[in-house]
Amino acid sequence: MLERIAAARPTFSAGLIRVADAISRSPELTANIGIVELAQAAGTSVGTVTRFCRVIGLDGYTALRLALATELGQAAADLDADPTGEIEPSASARDTVKLIAASSVNAIRRTATLLDTEALNRLAVAVDEARQVQIFAFGGSAQIARYLADQLVGIGVVTLTSPDVTTAAAHAVTLGPGDVAIAISHSGTAQHALDLLSVARERGAFTAGITSSMHAPLVTEADLTLVTTARSTTARYRGTAGRHAQLFVTDALYVRVSQRRAGQANRLLTLAGQATAPYQTRGEHRAARTDPAPGASTPAVATDAAPGASGPAVGNDPAPGASGPAARTDPAPGASMLPGASTPVVVTEQASGGILVLDTDQDWATESAVRWSWRPEVDADDPDRPWRCPTDARLRRDASGQQYLLVADSYGLLAMVRYPEGGAAAWSVHAGAAANPHGIELLPGGNIAAAASTGGWVRIYPASQPDATGYAEDRLPGAHEVLWRADDGGLWAIGDTLLVRYEVGGPAAAPTLRRAASHDLPTAGGHDLQPDAGEPGLLWVTTRHGVYRFDTVAGEFVAGTQEWDRPDVKSVGTDRRSGAVLQTTPQPDEECGWCTDRVDFFVGEEPRVSKTLPGARIYRARWFATDSN
Repeated sequence: MLERIAAARPTFSAGLIRVADAISRSPELTANIGIVELAQAAGTSVGTVTRFCRVIGLDGYTALRLALATELGQAAADLDADPTGEIEPSASARDTVKLIAASSVNAIRRTATLLDTEALNRLAVAVDEARQVQIFAFGGSAQIARYLADQLVGIGVVTLTSPDVTTAAAHAVTLGPGDVAIAISHSGTAQHALDLLSVARERGAFTAGITSSMHAPLVTEADLTLVTTARSTTARYRGTAGRHAQLFVTDALYVRVSQRRAGQANRLLTLAGQATAPYQTRGEHRAARTDPAPGASTPAVATDAAPGASGPAVGNDPAPGASGPAARTDPAPGASMLPGASTPVVVTEQASGGILVLDTDQDWATESAVRWSWRPEVDADDPDRPWRCPTDARLRRDASGQQYLLVADSYGLLAMVRYPEGGAAAWSVHAGAAANPHGIELLPGGNIAAAASTGGWVRIYPASQPDATGYAEDRLPGAHEVLWRADDGGLWAIGDTLLVRYEVGGPAAAPTLRRAASHDLPTAGGHDLQPDAGEPGLLWVTTRHGVYRFDTVAGEFVAGTQEWDRPDVKSVGTDRRSGAVLQTTPQPDEECGWCTDRVDFFVGEEPRVSKTLPGARIYRARWFATDSN
């Protein structure tokens, strides 16, 4: 919790900073006093303390106290608890070694907590598929770069790095589309690394950064960033801890790439073992050294992930594994699971990188269950589109009656595709992989609304005007979805902590976006926003912690009381025809921490039933009907 507060502190307002400082000065006191006492200690109001808790992802002050008490209890019981301050000159060798070891171990623990696994997966996919990888790092970070480069070369990834900036610059100009550039800088401010990463971006390469500060210049320069421990100090032994945290992240990247190319990696590592065997110590001393026998293969790398599997830059999803109530057993294949619910379902399927429309009356394990599919590199013959991890899909109809499938992808593509014609997009824009687009909507008149989680924005693109450029934008941290409601003439959007209603104005070629109302979410981590098609005036809202409905007339939330109220729901919706409610929720054993291979359905008073698409990595599901999503 202290790590989370330290990492987010640069984004806080003055009032929130006072609360953060009061907690950091004395977490033990905070764990044992009430909200009024903390507000007084911070020189602020109870409302500000409550808002602080929501901003850092907690339900309220009680959750903050419990989290701090738990962490303090663990630290007290941990003999290797993280040291603070300098190592005194009088410290013994034993104490010195213990302090350095504890600092490094805890730096790795904190980094594991902070690490964005979605971003790690995206970078692993890019490295695996890259024509070449270049790593820019200088000073102390150059050692980490050399280590990572040697690891990647060993499994067949063409990788270049040099501690000499002139040599690195000569390498950088050879980059192009399909290549990957990684900058490593503990501070995130190393100018040479930033300059060369900028060169890489200009030449079309995918860029990534590894740094200890999520607010450093490197973060804005890179398409994605992997963050190590966020704490900073002047203590010299922290330098060792920082390097170990960097090594931990580079090892995680190397292993993820190895998993994707397990067969090739094992073969090359075995050949490497055979090639280096003659240089190992031989003869009588072998027993003492316990070297492996010459030619022995290295330990096997984990099995290949599903082809094409990857995931969005997320910045705001919960830890993998949350799934809510246990799923009930599927009926026998082909059994009628959703009586009366013949409305198809459209899913964003990230294993294949495609959009699939599925028949709810059929067994999804059969090919005939797929009514329609689309992905740009196949159906539009456009392999260069910024598309790998689709995040949203919904059916819409314009004023002329033409139907469109609206699609969004974590790697940046926002598009309108004619349905059922398919083919090339009728309109598209590249919003940027670093923004991590998550939601898309068609507005009256033909313009497009979109939401991006990592980018933290809601935008209106003038899609109805062929020659118009630019967009209207409002900053909404953690923006995950947008929804147009004809009944109140408003555009609704959901972010980390807010549900917002916008008024869209201005001419079609230069739209405007203005907040008309904002509502605090009941819990943090807003995710999905959909109409409750069976209840006019109500919206479905999901967060990391639960499923709610919002009464747009009364302006208040209605908590869920049925089985569909569970944590970490990625998508929800009601079918107007049958009244069935669908949901997608990550599976605990799915390495893609935001994916599932099934869609759960709640039909009247019947127990929850599911339909499974074998081998799939479904992120979101929607009813494939314009009046139900």
